[in-house]
Formats: sequence, C-alpha cells, structure tokens
Amino acid sequence: SPDPRPTPRPTPRPTPRSEDTCIEASWRIEDGEVVIDVEFDYRDLDRDRDHVSNCDDRDDPRECDDSNNGIPDLEPRPSDWIGFYPCSEENDNPPYNSEPNFWAYTCYDRNCRDAVRPTPRDSITFSDSTMPDFGSQGIYQTIEKTVEDGGGCFIVLLNRYDGWSPPPYYNICRGNRIRLPGSSR
Repeated sequence: SPDPRPTPRPTPRPTPRSEDTCIEASWRIEDGEVVIDVEFDYRDLDRDRDHVSNCDDRDDPRECDDSNNGIPDLEPRPSDWIGFYPCSEENDNPPYNSEPNFWAYTCYDRNCRDAVRPTPRDSITFSDSTMPDFGSQGIYQTIEKTVEDGGGCFIVLLNRYDGWSPPPYYNICRGNRIRLPGSSR
C-alpha cells in the first residue's frame, strides 16, 4: 500500500563559491540566533573582478580610478574588512557611501588593522556572540537588531580603509546578496 506521509523535499545543495567573486555569504540559524557564514579568498584577484566602482573624483588616480577598475593595489592588507550593506545602497551615488550595518576585519575576532600579516583567505561566521564590539556598536548594529528591524536584502563587500573621506571605502570585490529574515513580533 502507498505511504500516506508526504514526500520530503530534497535538501538544497550549497551553491559552490563562484569563481567570479572573492567573497560569499549565507545565513543560517544556530542555537536560535541568525548567523552569517562568509568565505573569502582574494589572494590572486584579477583586475577585471566583480567590484563596486566607488572612487571619489578627488582621489588620486594612482590610488583609485573607476575608469581603470578601481584600486590598482589588490594585494591583501591586514586592515581589509568585510561589511554588510542594504542592497538598496547600490543605487546611491557613489554606491555604498555610508557605513555598513555591521562589519569586521578579515581576521574577524580582533582589530588587525596594524597586524603584520593579512588574512587573505578564510571561512568565518558572523555572530552577535562573537563579533567584535567595534563592528556592531555605535553607528553599527547587531545582526539581531537588523533582524528585528525587518531583515531584508544585504550585500557583502570586501573593502579597504583608504580614500578621500571614507565612506565610501575602496571596494576590493563585491560578494553576493543575502536576504536576512525579519523577526515575527
């Protein structure tokens, strides 16, 4: 006789990291908390990588030139960082010209801005319980607060501290979009 139980849906396979980007994010629930997994590798970026053209007109063209694929020096630095921005800021002029909702250095768990060696490749998990205070306090916010505010579409960017007057920060490469859940209050 036929099984009366519904057929379970197949579990989607994780999407492999695209070769066209150096950073990718996905979210999940862990112990009741929304966390964001990030994989990045920017050891050997091509000049024609996917990135945000956000140089300031006042920038020295040797430092940032949108007509020549943004920043010329793609060598990883200890001060490089990962930020999450609302997708709607892509249409700003220049794009993403405000601070991110939350962020961390590529070393994740500390201020590595003045470290000796960069972190050019890693897999990290953004979590309110492990994110450094500087990335989620003051003008920034926690992932939980972002979810409470309705979640929505966010893009992950790998950025560099440089430029005329950050923000906007020089973009090393553009990652994918994720849709964070909203809370059900």
